[in-house]
Amino acid sequence: MPLTRLFAVGLWLVATGGSTAVVWTATSVVAADVTDRSARVLAHDDVVSEIESGAQETTTSTTTTFPVAVPSTAPIPGGGQRQNPTNPSPPTSSAPLPRASQPDAPGMPVPPLAPEAGTSTGPAAPEPSVQPRRSSPPSPEPEPRPTATYSTPGGTVRVTCDGIFIKLISAIPASGYEAVVVSGGPGNVDVRFAGPAQEEESVKAVCFGQPIRYYDQGPPQWQAPDPER
Repeated sequence: MPLTRLFAVGLWLVATGGSTAVVWTATSVVAADVTDRSARVLAHDDVVSEIESGAQETTTSTTTTFPVAVPSTAPIPGGGQRQNPTNPSPPTSSAPLPRASQPDAPGMPVPPLAPEAGTSTGPAAPEPSVQPRRSSPPSPEPEPRPTATYSTPGGTVRVTCDGIFIKLISAIPASGYEAVVVSGGPGNVDVRFAGPAQEEESVKAVCFGQPIRYYDQGPPQWQAPDPER
C-alpha cells in the first residue's frame, strides 16, 4: 500500500513538471517572435503623402450631391409641348378691390364714406352755460344795545338794556372800597360800594328803552302812554 501511494505521487510530479516545461517553452517562443520582429521605419516624405491621401479620401467620402430640378415637358394638342415650371408662381386673385381703392369711373359720382363708429358728423353740442350763483343778501347786523356807565367815588358800574330789561355788565370798586351787588337785573340793577370809614356809595338803574339811573327813592314804574292823549 505505501508503494502504490509513492508511485502515484511520483507520477503526479512527473506530469506536473512536463506540463510546466511545455508552457514555458511556448511562452519563450512567442516572446522571441515579438521582440525579434523589426518595426517599419517610414521617411518624412512618405508620412506626409500618406496623410494627404487620407485627407482626400475623407473629403471625397463626405461630398454630397443634390439633385437639380429639370423642367418637365408635357404634350399639348397641335404637336407642341408645354413646359411645367418646377416652382409655379402663386395664382393672382381676381377679387374686386374695395370701393376706396377702385379708380373712379368718369362721370360717376362717388358716394361718401360712412363715418367710423364713435365719431359724430353733426354740429357740436353747445356747452351748458354756467349761471352765476346768486349770493344771498347779507343778514342785517343787530342793532347795538344801549349801554350806560355810572361812576362814583366808590367805583364804576356798567349796564346794558334789552327793551325794558336791564343787565349788569361790570361793577369795579375804587381803591379801599368793596362792591356789593344787591340786584343784577332784569328788573333793576342795584350795586353798593362800602368804604373803609363806613361810607357807602350806590348805583341804581332801570331800563325803559335806555338805561335810567335813580337814587334813594324806589325804582320808577313804567307806564304805557295814554292813547286818548
